[in-house]
Amino acid sequence: MKRIINYIVIVSLFLNITSCSEDFLDTEPAGSISAEQVASSPDANAALVSGIYANMRTTGIGGTTRHVDHGHKGILSAMDMCGHDVVLNNFNWYIFFYNFNGRIATSDRTSIIWTTYYTLIADANTVILGLEEKESLTQEEEFLLGQALAIKAFSLFNLVRVYSDTYIGNENSPGIPIPDKREFDGKPRGTVKEVYDWIIPSLERAITLLDGFSRDSKQAIDRQVAQGILAQVYLETGNWSEAATMANAAKQGYGLMTGEEWITDGFDQISNKEWMWGAEITSQLTGFYNSYFSHFDSSNVGYGGDLGGYKLMDSRLYEQISPTDLRRQAWIDPIEGNADYPDIPGYANIKFIDPTFFEGDFLYMRASEMWLIEAEALARDGNPSAADILFDLISLRDPEYVKSTNTGDDLVEEIYLQRRIELWGEGFGYLDLKRLKKPLQRSGGNHLDFGVESARILDEAPGGPLFKFQIPEGEISSNPNINIEDQNE
Repeated sequence: MKRIINYIVIVSLFLNITSCSEDFLDTEPAGSISAEQVASSPDANAALVSGIYANMRTTGIGGTTRHVDHGHKGILSAMDMCGHDVVLNNFNWYIFFYNFNGRIATSDRTSIIWTTYYTLIADANTVILGLEEKESLTQEEEFLLGQALAIKAFSLFNLVRVYSDTYIGNENSPGIPIPDKREFDGKPRGTVKEVYDWIIPSLERAITLLDGFSRDSKQAIDRQVAQGILAQVYLETGNWSEAATMANAAKQGYGLMTGEEWITDGFDQISNKEWMWGAEITSQLTGFYNSYFSHFDSSNVGYGGDLGGYKLMDSRLYEQISPTDLRRQAWIDPIEGNADYPDIPGYANIKFIDPTFFEGDFLYMRASEMWLIEAEALARDGNPSAADILFDLISLRDPEYVKSTNTGDDLVEEIYLQRRIELWGEGFGYLDLKRLKKPLQRSGGNHLDFGVESARILDEAPGGPLFKFQIPEGEISSNPNINIEDQNE
């Protein structure tokens, strides 16, 4: 009976979104970044930092009631929906990311991204400024400052990748505002390089400050998570040597799942040995239908399950997975099907299964990504040990995998293929296409018409307008230092 009631509720929600799609394009005004009083005690600062982590997984943090507005994890899903490795099976909440209508200035989808990260930045600034005004810091305060700096740098990194060109070759392209006060006070866009010139030293400083910090849970940023973020940044900026070094440091002490573990228990529990950073979701904290597993779990009552909004793998990528690779079992075989899930269509994912009622934990970072960053960075640097790093990871997934003999660009492409398979559905699709300057190619696979028509213009060399979101209209109208002429195409 409970399942039937839940189904009725979700059908009502679905009918609402499909009957008023024009409402999705309402403009969300800027200004959610409000001033906070600087905390005057360690306990108050600690509460502020804890609040930031809570905001990262809170429904509505982006300023809307949309069922894609559930914090950082919701934005990661959006970044996959804007790529081509994830196929949207029907018209549901992620449609406006999938067809790119959500990138335009009047859409509240672009406001969700902007507002989410600038809210985190504003709260981090409160902690940073309060602590930096003190003559000396206790060790506890240093740990809090390190976390706040990492949160701000992480948020800016996500923003600049969404709203600006990728770094390499575009250093002088328009960037994003960098607030340095408790209120976002109308900063100009500056350049991409200026943004990264703030991000990198801030993460370096955070890593130093977090030395010796032992977190209570994986929901907090510790030294190794900060190193993982910096590894991502160095990969984006082409600093291959430092990317490899940071990724190697970040993964120390973390184990890798076997292929069997990858299939059976890899993606819904923060306690997993590979998970480095995430959010623990409980019955009191869940957003129910406005949550990750509602959209990506093919077996549950959410949008991605009973309502048919399955998230499929692009058929072209599926066919590149070796038949001996155990990860292939995480998608429904289009010919043989799956006896355990007879009603789920071919290519649909069963990678993300939450046996609870939307209480699956949110994954932000895991160790496998660090192996892949290290391997790619070493390969780009011409270091032959890149193939060894890749083998250490993939041989656990595919018992028949043989260490690669590829070198140079061929090895980089092999690593990228494995990255697409390994990290599918974890938020990397669109941003990797952009970073690697690859085209978006929706046609030729199993994408439906509503996922091809809007993207067909990008079945060509990258760099077109769809690879940058527009700054929200409300920000353009309220910020005197960003004019309509500064808007992305």
